[in-house]
Amino acid sequence: MRLQFPYAEVEIESTGAIHDENQRRAALDLVAATGPTDILVLCHGWNNDIPRARRLYARLTDNMAGVRPAVPSAASRSLLVIGVLWPSIRWSDEDEVAGGGAGIGDEATALTEAIAERIEDPTRAALLTRLVPKLTGSAQARREFLDALREQVPTAPAALTSGSGTGGSGVGVDEDPPPAAFLDGDPEEVFAEAGGPEIDLGLPERLGGAAGFGFGFGLGLDDVLRRARGLLNITTYYTMKDRAGQVGSGGIAALLSALATAAPRARLHLAGHSFGARAVSAAAVRHPSLHSCTLLQGAFSHHAFAVNFNGRGDNGLFRPLLASGKLTGPVLITHTVNDRAVGLAYAAASRLARHAAAGLGDENDPYGGLGRNGALKTPEAVQPGELLDVGGAYRFQAGRVHNLRADSFIRSHGDVGGRQTAYALFGAISSA
Repeated sequence: MRLQFPYAEVEIESTGAIHDENQRRAALDLVAATGPTDILVLCHGWNNDIPRARRLYARLTDNMAGVRPAVPSAASRSLLVIGVLWPSIRWSDEDEVAGGGAGIGDEATALTEAIAERIEDPTRAALLTRLVPKLTGSAQARREFLDALREQVPTAPAALTSGSGTGGSGVGVDEDPPPAAFLDGDPEEVFAEAGGPEIDLGLPERLGGAAGFGFGFGLGLDDVLRRARGLLNITTYYTMKDRAGQVGSGGIAALLSALATAAPRARLHLAGHSFGARAVSAAAVRHPSLHSCTLLQGAFSHHAFAVNFNGRGDNGLFRPLLASGKLTGPVLITHTVNDRAVGLAYAAASRLARHAAAGLGDENDPYGGLGRNGALKTPEAVQPGELLDVGGAYRFQAGRVHNLRADSFIRSHGDVGGRQTAYALFGAISSA
């Protein structure tokens, strides 16, 4: 693939190991041959589709080259790009989130296809597929289906520390563990709670029954197969969340260390989309020195960088990135109400149920997403800003978080390769 900037690719396995040592060497050789002032590591998000990831990288970097004349100080920077490729899994379609997707009579097919796409273990996939025809009439089948999903959900990540900060500010814990109801609740109640909004299910208060409210990815449709697809999506979310952390803290962090050794004077930058934003955040916490980190429609918690996000003194898992003071440039975060995949699906995936539909996924929802609301309860966040058109005046600050509302330019979760995004990203790279 030909890009506007010197380019290399590095594949990383789900365990976080670099897949091919030759790719790593080739990237380092390219660095040595070109002597860049800046190295940008890009990381794609959901959907195990390498051609799609490459198209994103090509569109974004083509637009970066196009907007370069309008970016202050960009002319003095020489940029090299490394594209990370990792085995992400398809997570959620926006039509599913909005209540569309499979038509009447197609739910069994849609669920079977989703199992094939999202369950990588052939034995577990075969079991789940065999259970699909029985789900509507058998409580035992629903129990077995949920048990098989529960076995796949990873454990919560360990706390991270930067070794600095006061009052616990250098320690981060998982602000978004798998919901207890999903892991331990009665299967019939869990299936019921994966239904649509404003359905009086008569559930216990711990599952959201206080207001008779349940919801899942099949918003407004009371159908057990659609509910099963919602539970599958929740499982995929937590699988992807864990994998992105492994890819970032393992392979991307190791790659950054090698790049820093090969080019000690070059400034390092990270940019990730969706779950790739989580991967680069995990890498950033591990690496001792970065210039900028750009998170495009991040599919993780808006409290990931927060201080005392729950009122009990806990900080977000990636809080150490800011507490350590290791950034010599800014953090950029794009967010928009147009991102239904994060705005609704993320909220559903992270909590299974809530007592009211009002405020679902927004800044008042404790389970909202970064790509919907930006980084909240984060002292380093400057006054809320906007994603600007090309030529607009940014004032990026080192070590600060810039939440850029992107309603005018980002139309959906995957629409992150445009000129305005490229202009902001190049601005962060070129910032003093």
